[in-house]
Amino acid sequence: MSEFTKPIFRVGVGSSETSPRIKLASLSDLRAKRLVTVRAALRAYPGVGDIGNGAWGLGSDTELHIRLHSLRAIFVSWAEFLYDGIRQGAREEAFDDLAIPLARLDEGLPDFYSRNIMGSDYACNSWQEATHAARRAVALVEAIRTLEFRTQPFDEDTAYRDVLDTLSLQGPAGYDNTLRWRAAQRSAIATDCDLLASQSMTLPDLALAPLWPDFRLAALETNLTLNETARDIRQLGSRLATWLRERKDGCLVLGTGPEEAAERLSRTANLPRYFWTAREPKHTLYAFDYCLHGALDNPHWGSETSNRPSYLPD
Repeated sequence: MSEFTKPIFRVGVGSSETSPRIKLASLSDLRAKRLVTVRAALRAYPGVGDIGNGAWGLGSDTELHIRLHSLRAIFVSWAEFLYDGIRQGAREEAFDDLAIPLARLDEGLPDFYSRNIMGSDYACNSWQEATHAARRAVALVEAIRTLEFRTQPFDEDTAYRDVLDTLSLQGPAGYDNTLRWRAAQRSAIATDCDLLASQSMTLPDLALAPLWPDFRLAALETNLTLNETARDIRQLGSRLATWLRERKDGCLVLGTGPEEAAERLSRTANLPRYFWTAREPKHTLYAFDYCLHGALDNPHWGSETSNRPSYLPD
């Protein structure tokens, strides 16, 4: 067996030493805890796109709002570790705006299996699993605010599910891949906590570090989230998708050093609340994406009236 086909790690739920809850609770510094949760949310974000993946979604009015404000909350929280002068309250506003569509989702969380009008148990179960996985992914975004990893109500009596099951992985290898994905995240979270606990890295340095501590874990993530990456480019825009993928490899920010990107990212994180809430989420995502590459002296930069062109596919 070659070095590259050996098991990455023991497949299983992991030991208490790598429990994400225990590791996070062991950090006494609140900013350190927040950075660990920001990086956990970045790893989980590909799963957020599966909200509404099925025949009975709640509609883009809810689902795209969740994607938008989840990404906004991650972006602002991450920027706070690199740049001074991020507007006080920007992060809390993002989470307040995320709470509204999440309340709609949780109130109407579809029970696909009981609504099986198509006669396919497998299809309905896979749709429900996708929605639950996406909700767990959003819960890791919420952890940036709460500083804890919380079990979702639909998982409370389900021993075989974990807070880190943020991708719906179907097919013959689905169960094994779910365990591998869970273990990969546990390993990454544990590594982040250990680095901060030992003061081996500063907060800004860890914010710019690769998301995965091992090249094999990074390759696993590439294989399991490839479809989500393609969807991100279509729905979020190429620059937002690029910023997300850069975080996997670390260091660069929009193809430059963090200092060169400082003005652009600080201004974007400091955009007023009405920029994020004044129009449909597809238009806000288009304007958000433009902020990451458009000319800063363009009067349309950061405008709440910029809309997604009709010729672009949804």
